Amino acid sequence: MNAEGDGIAGFFVDAYAGFLVVQVLSEDALAETPRIEAALDEVLAPRGIVRKLRYREDERGHVPEEVSRGETPPEVLTVREDGMPLGVSLLGGLHTGLFTDMREEHLRLRSLAEGRRVLNTFAYTGAFTVAAALGKAVQVTSVDVVGKVLERAKRNLELAGVDPSKHHFARMEVLDYLRMAQRRRWRFDAVVLDPPTFATFRSGTWRLKSDYPELLDLALSILETDGLLWIAANTESLPAERFEKMIASAFARSGRRARTLCVSGLPPDYPTPIERLEARYLKVHVVQVLA
Repeated sequence: MNAEGDGIAGFFVDAYAGFLVVQVLSEDALAETPRIEAALDEVLAPRGIVRKLRYREDERGHVPEEVSRGETPPEVLTVREDGMPLGVSLLGGLHTGLFTDMREEHLRLRSLAEGRRVLNTFAYTGAFTVAAALGKAVQVTSVDVVGKVLERAKRNLELAGVDPSKHHFARMEVLDYLRMAQRRRWRFDAVVLDPPTFATFRSGTWRLKSDYPELLDLALSILETDGLLWIAANTESLPAERFEKMIASAFARSGRRARTLCVSGLPPDYPTPIERLEARYLKVHVVQVLA
């Protein structure tokens, strides 16, 4: 359920292996939550329902939450996305460890990864990492500044029957890693750029709208000819046209030729009101470098 796009403003609902996670978006919506949950329970008969008050999220991603109906989910619940096993945690914060709006891109990388050295930046819990490994990538390097999520990425590889020791993990700020890779002349055949909109690191802050150009420049400097670049922006505040110009400018600066293989965004079960173009917050370009 995707709020206004599904005609029920104030609620996001995701299904995970028999459990439902209901995100409540406002104080007004909270008053309707028991009725919404009762209807979900009647129609879908889930094992349990987890309620999260998204409108009260703090700066660390913590939200008030409770199991409002049925069973308490296990600490780590294994789900399958297009057959790919991944562990999610339905309690403990707003995010579960899996962004379901990116599943089409996970599948796309899986179909194109064979024989490639893949770099997954801002790797989080490693959905792109697992997709590349299952797609027979030669090697996958996962970079994230948070050690805890990299450990979860390793466990996700194990769930998929992949030995994590055959792949690389770097606990570093992504820009620092890319600068190091540039200095050392490391090369990759595919690079995934799926950064947060805003983040604070020891070296400073990251802002997607202002810092993406440098990220693109560095990624292009380490990408092999015939390499693939996943370029994602997950925010309403960056219009699609401006994002496209940002990408085109990066290639112009690099002097490299390329072609766009795919432009995508939210999958069909994330409908949005047609009059709110900005609600299509997810924008993804898959580009192939030709020279």
